[in-house]
Amino acid sequence: MHKLTDSAARAKNLLERENAPLAEECERVLARDLERVLSSYFFLQGGVQLKIAREGGSTVITLRAEAVQARPFGIVK
Repeated sequence: MHKLTDSAARAKNLLERENAPLAEECERVLARDLERVLSSYFFLQGGVQLKIAREGGSTVITLRAEAVQARPFGIVK
């Protein structure tokens, strides 16, 4: 659970720092972090697709990941 908190805090800091749309490298780093977190809970099929866009004063984050199944409760990393 500590990894999830660290990843969420890192993502929040990354998004708060940026006033312009995120650079491609920032999106890749964020997608890798999210993929690591999701992989702790699901057996993923393929990678995570992430799209971040600014709309007015808001940031719209679209995340897509496909899972084969959830991990059994006893083995969450």
